[in-house]
Amino acid sequence: MPRVDCRRLVVASLIPLLVGCNPPGDAGPVVHKPDTPQQVSSGLIAFVSDRDGSDALFVMRSDGSGVRPLTGDLPPVSHPSWSMDGQRIAFNAGSPTASDIYLISIDGSVLTKITSDARANFYPSWSPDGSRLAFSSNRDGDWDIFVMYADGSRVRQLVDSPGLDDKPQWSPDGSRIGYATTRSGSPELRAVDPETGNEGTLLPQPINGLNPAWSSDGSQLAFNVVTSKGFDIDVMSSDGDDRRSVVTSDASDERPRWSPDGEQLTYYSDAGGSWEVYTVQVVTGATRSLTDSPGFDGQPAWQPTPR
Repeated sequence: MPRVDCRRLVVASLIPLLVGCNPPGDAGPVVHKPDTPQQVSSGLIAFVSDRDGSDALFVMRSDGSGVRPLTGDLPPVSHPSWSMDGQRIAFNAGSPTASDIYLISIDGSVLTKITSDARANFYPSWSPDGSRLAFSSNRDGDWDIFVMYADGSRVRQLVDSPGLDDKPQWSPDGSRIGYATTRSGSPELRAVDPETGNEGTLLPQPINGLNPAWSSDGSQLAFNVVTSKGFDIDVMSSDGDDRRSVVTSDASDERPRWSPDGEQLTYYSDAGGSWEVYTVQVVTGATRSLTDSPGFDGQPAWQPTPR
């Protein structure tokens, strides 16, 4: 599901499928506690903002300071994804019906367009070794998962189903690509082997959700669960145990992404009345607002720490 305008909540065509998929209640869900003092992780956070007009790519320090733009004269930008060495960002730019994937260097000096397809290409995700990108595209008529080399060559379809398959995320060990699908009638997390194309459940048991994201060591998985208001955020261990709610509120809390140390998540939410970027301490639930703009700030992604 390409996020055409999730700042308005949920893409309208999927509302009948998404509403009512709440997970079982967990003890002690944590509600937004804005601006609670917390430890700040290092590194940059890339995000999308319309503060200068059209949606563009920005970066900031992980405490919200040092905001600077990376893109300018491009169509509306969305869905940034860092390479594992922290030196490049992949993103898509264009309309819901015609969007291409670009790469940009961390200082903005090198911009490369790597797809040139008549349809839409969304949600790029880097392989751990930086050689390939997974992405979602409707080039074959519906939304499926594809993989290509980082120069845009050797495009190969991995997932082909009559449902909607999107939001791919490469696992830290490179063995799987997690994604969301609606083939069963509600959003479900699945995984595909990038070499063989063999599919299976993302975790040992079926999980309803969207936006899967592994911690850098692969030990934890964060994802969105659907509520009547939009999305909450759950976390569980990668073996399928210890599921818990991390962010739950009357707002929509979207697209969790891990800090390099695995202690925090960054995400975006309309909890304060406008879409802003937040962080949350996974253990305590303490949240911090990193942006304060009258327009849209969202889709954050934390810069990895090179190994």
